[in-house]
Amino acid sequence: MPDVHLDLTVPLPPEDAFDTFVQQMDIWWPRRGVFPYSFAPAETRPLHIRFEPQLGGRYYETFLDETEYEIGRITLYQPPERLAYTWQDPAWQSETRIALAFSAEENGARVVYEQDGFAQAGAPDLAAYYQIGCRQTLSAYVAHCQALYELGKLSQQAS
Repeated sequence: MPDVHLDLTVPLPPEDAFDTFVQQMDIWWPRRGVFPYSFAPAETRPLHIRFEPQLGGRYYETFLDETEYEIGRITLYQPPERLAYTWQDPAWQSETRIALAFSAEENGARVVYEQDGFAQAGAPDLAAYYQIGCRQTLSAYVAHCQALYELGKLSQQAS
């Protein structure tokens, strides 16, 4: 069983849900909250968080001072069904692994998020905190998908 497991539904088809997760992360990613969602050094601020959408592509954050932190690498890239990548805090001994599965549901897409490897990273006690933090972060993703869906409906009505 993975250290972190979240199961959610968004009102978009799987291909749009996948694209929104990968291509629009910089829009929906919360940069503030109960937990810090940035690796920005204290002397600067976060600017962007992005994927290079391809197998082996970087998952990275850039900062206002033009420095970057590579959070991880994409290890599986199968749009619109599966995405996997690594995640490593600079203080950890090794990386954790994140896997997402996108599948069709009656009214949108089911998204299953799993993260594993906290014990190997030397941070076994952090899994419970990441369960909470990932739920908070992914709620921003769900809200963004909901807004895209509602805006799409309004556009259709206006046409």
